[in-house]
This record gives sequence, C-alpha cells and structure tokens, in this order.
Amino acid sequence: MVDFSPRAKFIAITADEMILVPIAIIIVYYLKPEWLLPITILLIIGAAIFVAGKYYLVYPSLLETPNPFYELKGLKGTVSDTVTPVSGKIKVGAEIWEARCDVGEIEIGTEVVIVSRESMRVRVELLGISNN
Repeated sequence: MVDFSPRAKFIAITADEMILVPIAIIIVYYLKPEWLLPITILLIIGAAIFVAGKYYLVYPSLLETPNPFYELKGLKGTVSDTVTPVSGKIKVGAEIWEARCDVGEIEIGTEVVIVSRESMRVRVELLGISNN
C-alpha cells in the first residue's frame, strides 16, 4: 500500500473541487462573455480563500498522528469466517474486520487477539498464544 505524504493527500482531496473553477469560467464565457473578467477574478480569489481555509481546517488532521480510536492491537474478537494467511473475517464488538493469521487456519467461533492493523485489515493470533 502506498502511503502518501500529508501534502499529497491535501492536494488529492482539493484538486477535484478546483476543477469547478475552469468549468465555471467556461460556462460564463459562453453564456455571459461580458462578465468573464469580473467572474474570473472572483472565482480565483474565492478559490484561493477556499484552499487557504481548507488548508487551515483540514491539513492538521492529515498529519501522521496515531489515532487511538483505531488502535486495535490487543483487542479480542471472534472468528466469523475462517481466518487463513490469505483471507478471513473476525467480529470485534459490532464491527466485522478483514483478518489474516501468520500460519495455519483459525476456525469459525474461535476467540482471537489482534496483534496488528494494516490499513483496513487486522493480523490475529489465537487467544493466549504469542509469537513475540
């Protein structure tokens, strides 16, 4: 999985909204060409204010800070679909997570403990067994 920098993430979530500026300019050009210059200036100023505001409000949340809400290591779950090194699912509280184990197969209904989280997938092992 590619892990993008906070700046790249910000550009990615802002670029699609900035596409609206040239689209609006094109629409004005065809519908009201006499308004082209003032509308273009307003759109550019508005876009700059929008990006600055969004940067101020959103960028800090993109910085790589651990989010304890998604820290799953050590939580216990129950296997809901047989867990293997390539597939499986577990239930943790009310949530179902994609799960993998290092070796073998863990059957449905078995209690497991989460040893790590990799994106939206967790690595598990049998409860009470540790590879450390």
